[in-house]
Amino acid sequence: MSRTTIFQSCGRLAVAAVVVVAAGCGAEGSSASDPETVLLGTAISMSGPAAFAGVPVRQGIELAVEQANEQSVLGAETAIELEIVDVAGDPAAAIAAYRQFEADGAAGVLCCTLGSEAGALRPVMTQSVTPGVVTVSILEDLAEPPHLFRPFEVPSEPGGIYDEFLDAVAEAGFETAVMVVNDDNDAMVQDARVYAEGLERNGIEVLETISAGTAETSFTGAATTIVAKDPDIVVASAIGSSTASLARSLRERGFDRPIVSNVGADSAAAYEASAGMMEGTIFPTPFHAEHPVNEAGAQFAVEYEASFGAPPDMFAAQGYTAAQTLIAAIVAGEGFDPQTVGEELSNLAELESVYGSLTFEDGQARVAESARHLVWGADGEVVLWEPMDP
Repeated sequence: MSRTTIFQSCGRLAVAAVVVVAAGCGAEGSSASDPETVLLGTAISMSGPAAFAGVPVRQGIELAVEQANEQSVLGAETAIELEIVDVAGDPAAAIAAYRQFEADGAAGVLCCTLGSEAGALRPVMTQSVTPGVVTVSILEDLAEPPHLFRPFEVPSEPGGIYDEFLDAVAEAGFETAVMVVNDDNDAMVQDARVYAEGLERNGIEVLETISAGTAETSFTGAATTIVAKDPDIVVASAIGSSTASLARSLRERGFDRPIVSNVGADSAAAYEASAGMMEGTIFPTPFHAEHPVNEAGAQFAVEYEASFGAPPDMFAAQGYTAAQTLIAAIVAGEGFDPQTVGEELSNLAELESVYGSLTFEDGQARVAESARHLVWGADGEVVLWEPMDP
């Protein structure tokens, strides 16, 4: 079989490698009353400022569903039907899409590209039985079984991806920084606090903090201020499109020092939007196609590129893993109703994802492996970054 085997024998289910014990198997006990398709809803942002993330998320989801259907994980007579709605970063549109999926009887919903969408959806979903699995949003305290689950690590958690990354950045000997923050995005404000604390902990002085909206495309004023301040590094707590615009403005004004960013910088679309001027941008990421942490990640990279003609980025990996997680719960249940799927998601203890070994606690995943620290090089090349080589 050319595709990665997501699920194995009935009664025991496997997502990549780690086996999840199932209460039953959707392929057994089927009858004429069973649905021919099981609806999986997806409400994500594929246009607007978050398109850089939403488009690869969609493709990762599509690949996971395609693989599951090829393997007939719900039995020969039942297939997963995927319906995707572009909510374009609008919280009201995200709620409307979720309500429609709920009304249509979806077994579960993949959701939440931006923190604003997640913040609006969470109270709605906790009053419903239709469970959701987060694709991208890193908003704090989001998971809440049996309603909402997040199958990746929140990088801003204490001692997590960002703290490890900032401690490594400090080893390079930087002394001063200017921060740029998307202050209209709750998740970026949340990350900015972690970055500011990490810089202070490591003795790096923040000369100024500049606010910028996620929809802003011109960073001329911010870049002019930064060049005048002459910091050792610029720290961008911003979504990928903002980091791209900032990098371009800085490079056009002769600023050639490192830009320290977040997981959002791991985006080929953002690099292209910067006209190649994100070179020298350092970032952490739990997954990168050229630097996978395990065989599951390496195989996913091959299969994704075969399907879409380009290597997957971190967001594609998140969409893929979110879909695998939801599909695993659908297969594990004795029925396809959303309440059963939510219960099976609550029972999920561990799985081997494309970005490492996951364990779940209260619906929130923890990753055993350390994140990669990478830097954009010339011609769109991404290489491992070491503190002695900023």
